[in-house]
Amino acid sequence: MVGLRARKKEATSRRIIAEACRMFQETGYEETRIEDVAAAAELSVATFYNYFGSKADILLSSVTEETEKVLAQAERCIAQSYPDAATGFDALSRVYWTYSFTSTSRQMWRVAVSQTMLNPQSEFCRRYVALDERLSDQVCDFIRRMQADGHIRQDVESDPIGALLFNNINMNFLSFIRSDSLTASEMRAAVKVQSAPLLDLIAC
Repeated sequence: MVGLRARKKEATSRRIIAEACRMFQETGYEETRIEDVAAAAELSVATFYNYFGSKADILLSSVTEETEKVLAQAERCIAQSYPDAATGFDALSRVYWTYSFTSTSRQMWRVAVSQTMLNPQSEFCRRYVALDERLSDQVCDFIRRMQADGHIRQDVESDPIGALLFNNINMNFLSFIRSDSLTASEMRAAVKVQSAPLLDLIAC
């Protein structure tokens, strides 16, 4: 019975997130009311608040769930063998650009980033930054894997280089969500071109 209750609670939470994300995309984040989300999820407002305290909590759940998927896919990517570091980094970049927009739209990412700027001391900002740090650490892990595979020199410090490469991805990510016309493939190509000189410098 405990398992059944937990599954029902999880299903309700996912239904709320799905309806809210749909409304964020169709109506806009600011215009979406909690009352409308609750009604779309076939819940009372009081029941809604048993699951989420605000629209920002729903947005954070969506961002967190998507980032966890990205991290998991990227781990599998890093575990693969590549002929050189540049090829491996392009494959890793492809994962980031492919899986970051499966359920969280460009508009929703804009709202999420703006929340971190407007409320830098909030729990939302703290958890968002923590996700960014995990992604940055993952790129550092990629550099260490490339060193272990003999593609990057052993004297290279993996953490500063990994952080630098992630910052490049992140800056292009911000450019992407600010634009309505840029495509993910264009941004991935930009990351590849911008990162190539650095990867050439540290290659064996």
